[in-house]
Amino acid sequence: MFSLPLRRPTDPAVARTATKLKQDLTALRRVTTRRVWTAAGVEDAFHHVYASTQPWLGLARSRRDTTDSPADRARWDAWIAALTPPERSVRGTHVQTCVLVSQGREMLQALHETLIPCPSVGSVAKEIEQLIQTGALAPSVRIPRRPLARRLRVPAVYVDLALADLAARELVEIRASGNAVVLNADDRASTPGLQQGPAIDETAVGAA
Repeated sequence: MFSLPLRRPTDPAVARTATKLKQDLTALRRVTTRRVWTAAGVEDAFHHVYASTQPWLGLARSRRDTTDSPADRARWDAWIAALTPPERSVRGTHVQTCVLVSQGREMLQALHETLIPCPSVGSVAKEIEQLIQTGALAPSVRIPRRPLARRLRVPAVYVDLALADLAARELVEIRASGNAVVLNADDRASTPGLQQGPAIDETAVGAA
C-alpha cells in the first residue's frame, strides 16, 4: 500500500496540486475493485488509468529531464512509456491492468514526493559516497536505508535510487535479498584528503 508523505506543502498552488494527485491516486485505487473482468471491463480499466495519469505526464517528463540520477531517470522513463496511451485500441488482461494501476500509483506518488523541495538523488548519492570514503559506512555491513533517509531528510526511495547509482559505479553491492552493502575498501580506490571516521550503524544514523 502506498502512503503519502507526512510533510504537507504550504504554498496554495502546490497544495492544490497535492490534493489533485491524492484524488487521482484514490481514483486509481478504485480501478481494480470490480469482481468480474470482461474484455470490455479490462479496456475500460485501462482507459481509467490513462485518464488519471495522462495529465501528469508533462510533469513526469520534467522530473525525468532534470534529475541528476541515472536510476531515477530510468524509473521516470519506465513510467512514462507504460502510461502513455497507445494509438490503437487497448488489449490486455486483468493482471496487466493491475500492473498498469501499480505503475500509475507509483508515478503519482513519486510526483507527490517531489512537490516539496528536498536534496536530489544525486546529492544523496554523494552524501552516501562521503560516508563510505570516510569509513562511517563500514564494508560488508548492511547499509541502513531508512535511518539514512531520515538523516538526509529525503524519501526512502531516494536512498534506494542513490544506492543503485553507487552500485553501478561498484561502490556498493545490491544483494539478492535486496540489502545493500559497501564493497571492501581494498577493491576501491581511496580518495585523498578524506580522513577515516567512526563507523555508523542504524542507531547512530537514526539519531542524527
